[in-house]
Amino acid sequence: MSQTAANTYVDWQTQSWMSDGLCSGRSDLFFAPFAERPEARVRRESRAKDLCASCSSSVECMAYARDNRELGFWGGESESERATAGFAPTTPIIGRRQVAAQRAAAALAEAS
Repeated sequence: MSQTAANTYVDWQTQSWMSDGLCSGRSDLFFAPFAERPEARVRRESRAKDLCASCSSSVECMAYARDNRELGFWGGESESERATAGFAPTTPIIGRRQVAAQRAAAALAEAS
């Protein structure tokens, strides 16, 4: 196995908590839709936090998100909460906002 392949290898047995998560099939609750309004984000993340609070995998989930600098809501923690704790996503939140603004402007220009 090459060094590159070894670095990207994931031992799925150590990730078994993923299949036990209550979030399975609920990506709409844990990842923001395009151009989500701040009020909608607060409501969505509140529902996600409630689900995470009753999930047996939340500790492992949070650790995974922090270790891998994930986007989205993981283990009861939002992107901004992880960033505040020192685990900022690899794609900064502000970068995502700029991309969303550019896509919205392009869609508006195309519609005109």
